[in-house]
Amino acid sequence: MKSIMRNKGQGGFTLLEFSVVVLVSSIVSAVMLNRVEYYREQAEITAANHVVAALRTSLAVRAGQLASKGREQDLRRLAADNPIKLLSWKPANYLGEYYAPEPEQIGQSGWVFDPRDKTLIYLPKNTKSFTFSASKLLRFKVEFVRTDSKSLALNQVSG
Repeated sequence: MKSIMRNKGQGGFTLLEFSVVVLVSSIVSAVMLNRVEYYREQAEITAANHVVAALRTSLAVRAGQLASKGREQDLRRLAADNPIKLLSWKPANYLGEYYAPEPEQIGQSGWVFDPRDKTLIYLPKNTKSFTFSASKLLRFKVEFVRTDSKSLALNQVSG
């Protein structure tokens, strides 16, 4: 008889216990989602930096080849051309060439080349969460610079 009475009172959660469980799981979920977003942003920044590093390396190699042969005209063309063409692979998020690209017009994130001002631009997934705004997008531009009468160089401008 005593065992029947003990089991009768232990039927399940009370409303208070259930609300505490829901509150704790909501807090844990919110913290986890915040961390996931942070790591997604860091992965996007790292991927963009990887593409810039590959562009710089490819550009330095090609410019060195052309400068060693004294091909100034080809160096000038290299500075005006789309730097993505130097890579043996195109980034998966390369979207093509757009004149004066605006993130709202394109509708997706990735690299675009602006032939108007010869700049490679990165459009982030979420401009609000990045440390720069849409007006200060990540830009990669190659410029032809003559340091003296005998040396030729290409200058890479990132910002």
